[in-house]
Amino acid sequence: MSYTNHGAAVSGVKGERILREALSVHGLSLLRKKKDFKDTDFEYKGTIQFESPYDSGTFQSDGFIPELKTIVEIKYGEKHGTTEEKVLVDLEKIRDGVYGTDYPLVYIFWGTPEVPGTKNTGRCWANVFRDKVEKENLPVKVVYATTDNGFEKWIKEELSK
Repeated sequence: MSYTNHGAAVSGVKGERILREALSVHGLSLLRKKKDFKDTDFEYKGTIQFESPYDSGTFQSDGFIPELKTIVEIKYGEKHGTTEEKVLVDLEKIRDGVYGTDYPLVYIFWGTPEVPGTKNTGRCWANVFRDKVEKENLPVKVVYATTDNGFEKWIKEELSK
């Protein structure tokens, strides 16, 4: 049985494609794989691959936007599912300093993760994540990409700096 085509992997690939396309409209790029970093001034290891404080493994972010010098994590979805709860693990990684302090971190919600979805509770994990980030003053910018044109507002803000 292959796990490479499970729903979260498919959503991840689609989310990465959407982010790449949205960035390219503004002349920005997304570096993800080692080969993407080849002709840049940025090191692959220090920008998207991070040492784990929990074991001898590593974590990898969803990408790096070199023009903004920003690490990016994206949560994309077209339907609600348990992968939305992964934001709680991501909160712990942020609290524990996994992403370091060399570059700012942006966490982009795109699609269904931005809206309440659980039938019984109406819970929205993006809201839980955002509220905890704000309450704890964590070093991450939270962007709701499809709500109120959030992605475009964030890009405009970043490019005006």
